[in-house]
Amino acid sequence: MKIIRLSKSQLTNIVKRVISENESMLEKNKRFLKNKLGIDFTNNIQQITSTYDVPMEFDEYISSNLIRSYLNNYGPMYLFELDGKKYLYQDIGKYEWFLREDGFDYTNNEIPEKLGIAIMGLRFSDIIDMYFKEEENI
Repeated sequence: MKIIRLSKSQLTNIVKRVISENESMLEKNKRFLKNKLGIDFTNNIQQITSTYDVPMEFDEYISSNLIRSYLNNYGPMYLFELDGKKYLYQDIGKYEWFLREDGFDYTNNEIPEKLGIAIMGLRFSDIIDMYFKEEENI
Protein backbone atom coordinates (compact mmCIF):
# COMPACT_ATOMS: atom_id res chain seq x y z
CA MET A 1 0.00 0.00 0.00
CA LYS A 2 1.30 3.41 -0.95
CA ILE A 3 0.78 6.36 1.39
CA ILE A 4 0.11 9.69 -0.26
CA ARG A 5 0.71 12.86 1.70
CA LEU A 6 -1.57 15.77 0.97
CA SER A 7 -1.29 19.33 2.09
CA LYS A 8 -4.22 20.88 3.88
CA SER A 9 -5.16 22.89 0.78
CA GLN A 10 -5.00 19.79 -1.46
CA LEU A 11 -7.26 17.88 0.92
CA THR A 12 -9.65 20.84 1.12
CA ASN A 13 -9.83 20.99 -2.69
CA ILE A 14 -10.59 17.27 -2.91
CA VAL A 15 -13.34 17.51 -0.28
CA LYS A 16 -14.87 20.55 -2.04
CA ARG A 17 -14.84 18.69 -5.37
CA VAL A 18 -16.55 15.62 -3.87
CA ILE A 19 -19.20 17.79 -2.19
CA SER A 20 -19.76 19.70 -5.43
CA GLU A 21 -20.13 16.46 -7.42
CA ASN A 22 -22.59 15.09 -4.84
CA GLU A 23 -24.66 18.29 -4.94
CA SER A 24 -24.63 18.20 -8.74
CA MET A 25 -25.84 14.57 -8.73
CA LEU A 26 -28.53 15.47 -6.17
CA GLU A 27 -29.83 18.25 -8.42
CA LYS A 28 -29.82 15.88 -11.42
CA ASN A 29 -31.83 13.33 -9.42
CA LYS A 30 -34.32 16.02 -8.38
CA ARG A 31 -34.72 17.19 -11.99
CA PHE A 32 -35.25 13.59 -13.14
CA LEU A 33 -37.94 12.98 -10.51
CA LYS A 34 -39.66 16.26 -11.35
CA ASN A 35 -39.49 15.98 -15.14
CA LYS A 36 -40.12 12.24 -15.58
CA LEU A 37 -42.31 11.37 -12.59
CA GLY A 38 -43.80 14.74 -11.64
CA ILE A 39 -42.38 14.52 -8.11
CA ASP A 40 -41.22 17.72 -6.43
CA PHE A 41 -41.10 17.87 -2.66
CA THR A 42 -39.13 21.13 -2.55
CA ASN A 43 -40.19 23.00 0.63
CA ASN A 44 -42.92 20.37 1.17
CA ILE A 45 -41.34 18.26 3.92
CA GLN A 46 -41.41 19.24 7.57
CA GLN A 47 -39.54 17.35 10.29
CA ILE A 48 -41.61 16.24 13.29
CA THR A 49 -39.64 15.96 16.53
CA SER A 50 -42.43 16.56 19.05
CA THR A 51 -46.09 15.68 19.46
CA TYR A 52 -46.77 19.43 19.22
CA ASP A 53 -45.48 19.44 15.63
CA VAL A 54 -48.19 17.01 14.45
CA PRO A 55 -51.22 18.77 12.90
CA MET A 56 -54.56 18.36 14.67
CA GLU A 57 -55.98 16.45 11.68
CA PHE A 58 -54.12 13.39 12.97
CA ASP A 59 -55.36 13.59 16.59
CA GLU A 60 -58.28 11.24 15.96
CA TYR A 61 -56.02 8.54 14.51
CA ILE A 62 -52.82 8.57 16.56
CA SER A 63 -52.38 9.47 20.20
CA SER A 64 -49.73 11.80 21.58
CA ASN A 65 -48.31 8.90 23.60
CA LEU A 66 -47.93 6.75 20.49
CA ILE A 67 -46.30 9.62 18.58
CA ARG A 68 -43.90 10.15 21.48
CA SER A 69 -43.10 6.43 21.57
CA TYR A 70 -42.44 6.31 17.80
CA LEU A 71 -40.24 9.42 18.00
CA ASN A 72 -38.25 7.96 20.89
CA ASN A 73 -37.83 4.55 19.27
CA TYR A 74 -37.36 5.41 15.60
CA GLY A 75 -36.30 9.05 15.39
CA PRO A 76 -38.03 11.94 13.67
CA MET A 77 -41.19 11.74 11.62
CA TYR A 78 -41.81 13.84 8.54
CA LEU A 79 -44.93 15.62 7.40
CA PHE A 80 -45.60 16.10 3.69
CA GLU A 81 -48.51 16.66 1.35
CA LEU A 82 -49.39 14.43 -1.59
CA ASP A 83 -52.45 14.84 -3.82
CA GLY A 84 -53.94 17.38 -1.42
CA LYS A 85 -53.66 15.11 1.64
CA LYS A 86 -51.23 15.40 4.55
CA TYR A 87 -49.14 12.39 5.51
CA LEU A 88 -46.94 11.51 8.44
CA TYR A 89 -43.94 9.40 7.49
CA GLN A 90 -41.40 7.51 9.55
CA ASP A 91 -38.65 5.08 8.61
CA ILE A 92 -39.17 2.15 10.99
CA GLY A 93 -36.13 0.26 9.71
CA LYS A 94 -37.52 -2.85 8.03
CA TYR A 95 -40.39 -0.87 6.54
CA GLU A 96 -41.62 2.65 6.03
CA TRP A 97 -44.76 3.82 7.80
CA PHE A 98 -47.19 6.40 6.42
CA LEU A 99 -50.33 7.76 8.06
CA ARG A 100 -52.71 9.86 5.98
CA GLU A 101 -54.64 12.66 7.68
CA ASP A 102 -57.89 10.68 7.36
CA GLY A 103 -56.52 7.68 9.26
CA PHE A 104 -55.37 5.35 6.48
CA ASP A 105 -51.95 3.90 7.17
CA TYR A 106 -49.55 2.37 4.69
CA THR A 107 -46.64 0.03 5.34
CA ASN A 108 -46.47 -2.19 2.25
CA ASN A 109 -44.63 0.13 -0.15
CA GLU A 110 -47.88 1.66 -1.47
CA ILE A 111 -46.67 5.27 -1.38
CA PRO A 112 -43.31 4.62 -3.11
CA GLU A 113 -45.21 2.58 -5.73
CA LYS A 114 -47.74 5.39 -6.19
CA LEU A 115 -44.89 7.85 -6.72
CA GLY A 116 -43.16 5.49 -9.15
CA ILE A 117 -39.93 5.35 -7.16
CA ALA A 118 -40.22 1.77 -5.89
CA ILE A 119 -39.48 0.35 -9.34
CA MET A 120 -36.25 2.37 -9.29
CA GLY A 121 -35.23 0.74 -6.01
CA LEU A 122 -35.83 3.93 -4.04
CA ARG A 123 -37.51 4.22 -0.68
CA PHE A 124 -39.28 7.31 0.58
CA SER A 125 -36.34 7.85 2.92
CA ASP A 126 -34.31 8.56 -0.24
CA ILE A 127 -36.79 11.33 -1.08
CA ILE A 128 -36.37 12.71 2.45
CA ASP A 129 -32.60 12.67 1.98
CA MET A 130 -32.91 14.54 -1.33
CA TYR A 131 -35.39 17.22 -0.32
CA PHE A 132 -35.09 17.75 3.41
CA LYS A 133 -32.16 19.74 4.68
CA GLU A 134 -32.26 19.91 8.46
CA GLU A 135 -30.09 23.00 8.81
CA GLU A 136 -32.43 24.95 6.50
CA ASN A 137 -35.59 24.00 8.38
CA ILE A 138 -34.63 24.73 11.98
